[in-house]
This record gives sequence, structure tokens and C-alpha cells, in this order.
Amino acid sequence: MKYDPFEARVLPIFGFYIVLIILGILVTIKLAKKYTQRKDTAPLHLSIVYAFFTTAIIVLAIGLAEAAITGYYKEIYRISLPLAYSLVVIANIFLFYFVCKITNKWNRSFPFLILSGAALVIIIFLPWNWWGFPKEVYAGKVTIRLYTNIAYISYSYLVYISIAILCKRTKKKSEDKVSRLGLSLLFYSMISMILYFIMVLADNIMIIIFKHPGYSEFLYIAWIFAIMFIVLSYFSLAMPDWMVQRIMKK
Repeated sequence: MKYDPFEARVLPIFGFYIVLIILGILVTIKLAKKYTQRKDTAPLHLSIVYAFFTTAIIVLAIGLAEAAITGYYKEIYRISLPLAYSLVVIANIFLFYFVCKITNKWNRSFPFLILSGAALVIIIFLPWNWWGFPKEVYAGKVTIRLYTNIAYISYSYLVYISIAILCKRTKKKSEDKVSRLGLSLLFYSMISMILYFIMVLADNIMIIIFKHPGYSEFLYIAWIFAIMFIVLSYFSLAMPDWMVQRIMKK
């Protein structure tokens, strides 16, 4: 069995993983506590979103840790990629559900999102994606990784752009200053995720077209946008008192 060797230049990505995992766990716990205190389902739904996103990052970290320890991208790394992608698909479904509930809009679109998400997860796990395999292993064979990535990013964009549009429309109709700010922060968090996937796509283009070994500079920029998403989306629902007071004074 052939494996690609691990490169030391990838080690800094662990820093982003650690920050995101810590932030994700803290935010998940805080939102879960808000749910138990207020019995409001919105923090519960958003905590589920963070739980899936955080689990996805933990899975990626475990796969990369195996590569760093053994010196090669091996079996755990290979399964970590489709598993993490699938967890993000599930997180996107719950994110859309969360926004539908707080805005009371587009609830009828939810079943379609579940069915298309389930189909996407199946595609992600198909063996012809060759996740983590050296290029010489699947040279001349059928590979669908590029198309899977396009489908994965398109699905994510469908969710994030829909939520951004929904936030904009709902904000225009809202007269409450706090609600308007919350919707603005949620809107910008969706922009952050759109930019995140643009960077991921750029990294894939570097791999496929320019024969880059992966983990390019674009991926590091992508994780910065992921951190911004966590911060912005959290504050969109759980604003600190000082922020609320400042908005009310305006």
C-alpha cells in the first residue's frame, strides 16, 4: 500500500484546529446552558450546529495527527476526510433549521435540504473519491473527487446564501434594534463561511490544476474565516449585555 509522506510545513494547521476546537466546545457548552436556563430552543439548535462543526474539526485533527506521528497520510487520515465533510453537511442542515425557526421562514425547504444532504453524504463516501490516496494509485482510474468537491461546496453555498438572503429580508421588516443587529451578525457569519469555501476551492484548484501537494496558503486563510464564523454567529444569538445596552442607547 502506497502512502503520501507527511510534510512538516503542514504542522501549523494544528494551531487553527486547536483554536477552533476550543472555541467550538466553549460556545456549544454556553449555548446548551442558555437552553437549560431559558428553555428556548434556539440556543439548543445552534449548539447542535456547533457540536457537529467541532466534531468535524476534531476528526480532521485526529487524521492529521496520525499522519504527523507515522510520517504518512494513512488509513485514519483517509477516513477522516469524508467523515468530516459529512459532519459539516449535517451541521449545515441544522444551521438552516435554526434560521428557519428564528425567522419562521422557508420551513417547507427543509425536507429537500435533508434529502439532498443525505445523497451528498453517500457521494462523499464513494470509493472513487480516493480521499488521501497518492495520485499514482488512482492514475488512469475513475475519480470523482473534483465533482464531489463541487457538489459539496455548491450545497454549502445553497445553505449559506439562502440564510444570508433570509437575514437581509427579515432585517428589513424588523424594528427591534437588537434583532436587527443579531440578523446582521448572522448575515456576516454566512459571508465568512462563503469566503471559507472559496479558499477551500482555491486549495483544491491548486492540487488538481497546479499539482500542489495540498494544505496551501489558501487553507490557512480559510480557517481564519471559520473562526470569524464561530464568533459572529455566536454573538448573533447570545449578545453580551454591554453590546445590547450600547445598541439600545443609539
